[in-house]
Amino acid sequence: MNYFQKKLLQIMQDKNLKQVDIAEMANTSQTTVSKWLRMENLPRVSSIEPLAKALNTSVGELIGDFSYKPSLTEDDKKLLALTARQKKILLKYIDFLSEIEDL
Repeated sequence: MNYFQKKLLQIMQDKNLKQVDIAEMANTSQTTVSKWLRMENLPRVSSIEPLAKALNTSVGELIGDFSYKPSLTEDDKKLLALTARQKKILLKYIDFLSEIEDL
């Protein structure tokens, strides 16, 4: 059993997830997830990143590579470049949107 397989099985058990749930999160098929769990195949990077995000973990934690550094999108770079005042305004706006959703 490889690290990815062990970690994925652990998360699935902890969160009571099925293969179909993982497939939706990774934007792949249930058959593909089954192959990951049987160690017949490894996931593509394009599947791992959305899966890690959906599982609320890092890619490094999921694959056992703790030196993994995700590439930043242009939107990520813009958010990191915001001033403290801009971040505060953005957070207030997000809170406002959340309140509207609750109505």
